[in-house]
Amino acid sequence: MQPAFESELGQSRRIVADVGVDARLAGNDAVFTYAADQTVRIGEAHFVPLGTRWVPGWVLRVYEADEEELGFPFAKLKPLTQPIRGLELPARVIDLVHRTALDSLSPVSQVIAAAAPPGLKDRICRTWERVGSDTGPLPVGAVQQEILAMLDKGPIREMGSRSLTAPIRRGLQSLRARGLVEARLSLAPPSLRAGGEGTLRLTPDEKAVDLFLNREGRRRPAQAMTLMALQGSGATGFTRQEIRALSGVTDQTIRSLFQAGLLVAVDEAAAPPSSAKEPSLEQKAALDAILPAVAEHRPERFLLFGVTGSGKTEVYLQAAAAALRAGRQILYLVPEIALTAQVVAQLRGRFGRSVAVLHSNLSPGERLDSWSRVQRGEAPVVLGPRSALFAPLANLGLIVVDEEHEGSYKQDTAPRYHAKKAALQLADLHGCPVLLGSATPSLESWTEAKDRGMTLLTMRKRPAEARLPEVRLVDLREGFRDRRPSLFSPELERAILETLAAGNQTILFHNRRAYSPFLVCRSCGERIECPDCSVTLSWHRGDDRLLCHHCDHTSPVPTKCPKCGEERLRPFGFGSERVEEEVGKIFPKARVARLDRDIARKKGALEEIFARFRGGEIDVLVGTQMIAKGLDFPKVTLVGVVAADMSLGVPDFRAGERTHQLLSQVAGRAGRGRDPGRVIIQTMQPEHPSLQSALHHDYEAMAASLLPERMQALYPPYSRLVNVIVSGPDREEARRAARRTAEALRLTLPRAKVLGPAPCALERLQNRWRFHALVKMAPDADPSPIPAALDGIQQGDLRVTVDVDPGSLT
Repeated sequence: MQPAFESELGQSRRIVADVGVDARLAGNDAVFTYAADQTVRIGEAHFVPLGTRWVPGWVLRVYEADEEELGFPFAKLKPLTQPIRGLELPARVIDLVHRTALDSLSPVSQVIAAAAPPGLKDRICRTWERVGSDTGPLPVGAVQQEILAMLDKGPIREMGSRSLTAPIRRGLQSLRARGLVEARLSLAPPSLRAGGEGTLRLTPDEKAVDLFLNREGRRRPAQAMTLMALQGSGATGFTRQEIRALSGVTDQTIRSLFQAGLLVAVDEAAAPPSSAKEPSLEQKAALDAILPAVAEHRPERFLLFGVTGSGKTEVYLQAAAAALRAGRQILYLVPEIALTAQVVAQLRGRFGRSVAVLHSNLSPGERLDSWSRVQRGEAPVVLGPRSALFAPLANLGLIVVDEEHEGSYKQDTAPRYHAKKAALQLADLHGCPVLLGSATPSLESWTEAKDRGMTLLTMRKRPAEARLPEVRLVDLREGFRDRRPSLFSPELERAILETLAAGNQTILFHNRRAYSPFLVCRSCGERIECPDCSVTLSWHRGDDRLLCHHCDHTSPVPTKCPKCGEERLRPFGFGSERVEEEVGKIFPKARVARLDRDIARKKGALEEIFARFRGGEIDVLVGTQMIAKGLDFPKVTLVGVVAADMSLGVPDFRAGERTHQLLSQVAGRAGRGRDPGRVIIQTMQPEHPSLQSALHHDYEAMAASLLPERMQALYPPYSRLVNVIVSGPDREEARRAARRTAEALRLTLPRAKVLGPAPCALERLQNRWRFHALVKMAPDADPSPIPAALDGIQQGDLRVTVDVDPGSLT
């Protein structure tokens, strides 16, 4: 332990350091002040006492203060422990922590939790050693004598809080109080699982892979899933840990594929990196704009608006190569669902083992190993999802945010930051350009690129061999006019029949699980609702249970209406389970399967269905959003959207924009093999701009249609939203608190528009009543005055949640 520092400042002022600890370990107020000296640096890691435990914390600030500024006497200051080597965070990461906390109105300790190296909790090692000599009487008690005898043979080490028995721990603490033993804290290295195969790649024998998938896939679904996940990765090698993370399988699966020759060892050191492709005219124009900003360290912002297949990735890679040549680092962000073997292969094929993959499916030890490679400067290219923003990169030269429109870039739990906004702030801190890319950009980014200083780079041309699927809109109202309504229009039925006859496959997309969204009494109109949420219980016919999709409450299906007693409860509406049943009725010879959350939660079911579908054992796959992106199935030539109106009817101002984006993703599932694809979208609103734009693959028409509505209603990009939710178990108490909240916000923010309070779209959730006030501020407004307006609201059972730039308003 270092003594408290005393300098020429004397007793009036001292150097102190604020140290932040992960909020999950120490709560939202976990920033502590310690005595420091001139050697302490921002970003250093130090052990901090927390009750009987020691946990790592990071220096957030070093400054001079007197007792009045501190709010307590110097005598209460404790000295910092020695720094923990190898866990330092770059000063710019600490700057980003502060900025993110301010911008998202989150406690700093919550953001530190996002920035902290992974997997530290169970790696803190305390080593007990005997010191000094005992001049007093011998310890009383056999336990203490036994401990001293153990220490005479060597130190005692404990990892975590349960590695020593309580009597031994108490005995050690008693001996330390007498000066007979001391404890040293250290961080044990990660214990990575051993594996004898090294770096592996998919066999170049494509016929052997296809033969396995077609013949053995159903019997060995986990192996088939691994092969499908690695298809398209070329000669790129992956560690065993990466294969596990990317395909969700076990070491045994990987070992079996290696023994079968379907995975082969590769010497990456001997494999030359792939060379850059000759850019097209559009790619060259984009690079001509980006590369000067890379070379001159300018924090410029670019939106690369490129249609699917136009070559955006090659622009990313060539810009990244320029930054690497200048001795700087790369941060390459992708949505979690898009972090596939193909993306890893694109970067690793160009940059080799310089690429570190930060994937949430890696074990804590494996993630820490990747983090440490970055921290030591061994991996200047970091590929990862939202959380990779806080990777320990000290000298960034380029930030890429691919698929920048994806909602997963916004974290919906504390700290509720938006990765895209944080990436722009990080670019400012490093003085480097940031490159956003998408075929369907968010309307906020589109407007900034059109009108507010971000540079718009457009790529409209596809390779000659690239084919977009044919898209058709089918008006479901015609079935009602003819008094023959059906789940499937005649056109979709004919298309399924033709696809079956051709020996190809169909995906039917319906983004609602269960058989029916609710049961209704045909006598009195009563609907069966969740007792804890203000939603109906969905009927899962396969399990014959009613289930709440928000809190998982479940109950048996009643035979009589609980209100009128009549036996006339019937299903209303339809989910994916009903769609699967209807396909089986209409096409009795077709092999049909369903993939939604209910199916995927069963162990091995996801792998089995994908393996059977890839092997040609399923003709029609019915699914929810989880099939909208992911693996390629070359025999899928038809995608049917059963009811496009579902996403349009969501009570959220982004519904139209997200419907266009979702349909664009779903359409991309068709025609990825030799045969052309087609997409049939069924709807009751064929004239809706989002559907018309999806029909013609015309993003700009969608933007031109929706932006005037946003401007008139003062929604983003023409305002900045802050959603303040007040919830509690008592409805009236929560309503009154929400009224006080809205009034306080209006007084505090006279230039903002405050709507509400009003019940949330989901008014009751897990037995808590929810009301919200929606603040509409200027697009560049600072939300920092808001917390002061909320002082005193959260007390007792009341809870206040502040969501800056909310992803949804439900």
